[in-house]
Amino acid sequence: MEFFIELRDMIANHPLWSSLTALAIGALPYLFKYTIGVYISEKVKEYRKNQIDKKKLKSLVAQSEKLRDNQEGKLFSFGKAKASIYVLDYSVQGYSNDFLITKLLDSAPDCPSQYRAEYEKQFNYWNQKKNSGEIFEGAPKIALPRISVGRSPHNERKQIQVSICESPGYVHQRAATSVFQNLDTRDIDRIIKEPSHTMEPFFSNSFGILIGIITGDNKLIFVERGRGTSVNENRIVCGAVEGMTVGDISYGKLDAKKAASRALSEEFGINLEPNELSSIYIVSCVFNCDFHEWNLIGYVDLRDCGQKYISAHIHDYNTTAKGHDSWEVNEMIFIDFTPQKVAGYLLSHDDKIVNYSMVTAIYALLSAYDDKAEVTRAFSSSIDLTSIG
Repeated sequence: MEFFIELRDMIANHPLWSSLTALAIGALPYLFKYTIGVYISEKVKEYRKNQIDKKKLKSLVAQSEKLRDNQEGKLFSFGKAKASIYVLDYSVQGYSNDFLITKLLDSAPDCPSQYRAEYEKQFNYWNQKKNSGEIFEGAPKIALPRISVGRSPHNERKQIQVSICESPGYVHQRAATSVFQNLDTRDIDRIIKEPSHTMEPFFSNSFGILIGIITGDNKLIFVERGRGTSVNENRIVCGAVEGMTVGDISYGKLDAKKAASRALSEEFGINLEPNELSSIYIVSCVFNCDFHEWNLIGYVDLRDCGQKYISAHIHDYNTTAKGHDSWEVNEMIFIDFTPQKVAGYLLSHDDKIVNYSMVTAIYALLSAYDDKAEVTRAFSSSIDLTSIG
């Protein structure tokens, strides 16, 4: 024991050992800072980041719930954007390929007796327009007397259940729509209050599909319709707008993507390959309160298709009159696919934007743009119109 005490005293009194001991003690704070201190600092940063992420997630969930509460079953309203559109259902990630459950009916509903006289008057009017070449019958369209939302018994995925038949024709459709639009305001309000339950099947003579187009170079396409169009003349639509036809029924089922692909080809020369059809997303089913019409809403995202579908190519296809329906287009507008740019364009042209196109553009943003909070902010804040390009 005495040996160890003497050794301790010798070390303590030796200058070299004293210096080494002092150096070691002085280095302890730095050793702690760059070892254990670094570890603690990183843990604190990780904790703070997790707390921020949790707040962001909570905010996004709240915004999503607010959107769902505001949209389904009510007239469309998103920030400063509003439209006379009843949203039956909205799925931000898009529906599965088999979401449409189709029931085929033998014939369209008869005209109710209270509308008969006005219907005959309107039918004669529109029939004269057809005979004079002002409107055309076109391919046989689909009428949609009944619709509802359900879920698959196998996987709980959303389903849109539709009862459809061949429409009696375009003259009939325009005549029935005219009767609806000429009704007393109180009668119209009664019919469209809850259209999925109380709509008048006789007035429901079309089932359209509306497809926003995100180009390969990240633009959203808007189209000012030409003067020769029979509906929405000189007004602005978002992307492709098409009424579904009996040709879109395959093996007894209505194929929404087939209709969307046809619309993209005929109107914009976008001929998707079979492996590119997955770029089409159907995200909503809505009711147009102005025309008593049902529509599916979706978008096509062409950003992963390289240079095939950039805005310059699409613009060239239209301006050189190669498009099947190019005569319907007065001007094609390409807007940067960012919330600020799209919101600025929509809100500054809201007097010309067709009601369903307002919804189509916003749903394309909400579904295809990564930062949902930025989309919300863009439509909630004031827009600098000088920044719109």
